[in-house]
Amino acid sequence: MYLAAAGVGRLGLVDFDVVDSSNLQRQIIHGTKDVGRPKIASARDRLEDINPHVEIETHETRLTSANAMTLFRNYDIIVDGTDNFPTRYLVNDACVLAGKPNVYGSIFRFEGQASVFWAERGPCYRCLYPEPPPPGLVPSCAEGGVLGVLPGIIGAIQANETIKIILGAPGIMVNRLLLFDAWRPGVRRASDDQRVNRLRRILRYYSTARGGPTDYGRNHSY
Repeated sequence: MYLAAAGVGRLGLVDFDVVDSSNLQRQIIHGTKDVGRPKIASARDRLEDINPHVEIETHETRLTSANAMTLFRNYDIIVDGTDNFPTRYLVNDACVLAGKPNVYGSIFRFEGQASVFWAERGPCYRCLYPEPPPPGLVPSCAEGGVLGVLPGIIGAIQANETIKIILGAPGIMVNRLLLFDAWRPGVRRASDDQRVNRLRRILRYYSTARGGPTDYGRNHSY
């Protein structure tokens, strides 16, 4: 919604599900009147209401390895709003092959993560998490639950990073992983988390292999 409000000229939506009442506490693009409607239609109507000058392209289909490259071809930036590991890895792999930035966000219960994975400028999602967890190990949002405001917080961060990429602004979150805990004030520093220490080791290797700087303790602008 923030991208439409900001006037991003063309937005593409990929979804195949229908609105359920259980979605409404976290997917505020939909309302009670939309229950039972295709999510893609409900989202399109809401975005056009926010900004009728934005071109909304809808793809009512499941994202698969057979169609991902075709769907991504006509877009400059991919924003990952997936809620399962197979699709998240598919988005990553398609972005790497297409050379497109992947504005990543994920949520679980009270915690969220955000980053920009851009293989041409830094590591990708598989660099941080090489393989998905075994099926059933990590519960879905429906099984494990999620604090309703959390998707909005992480989604707003993703929208912000997308706008920065469009504008060519400095400080894009390539090579950085943001960790948010809704139960704690503020955002955790990257150095406080073992996952980011792993990412930094990957970045040092990545940069050394390309003959670039290896000091990732500083902020880098792209």
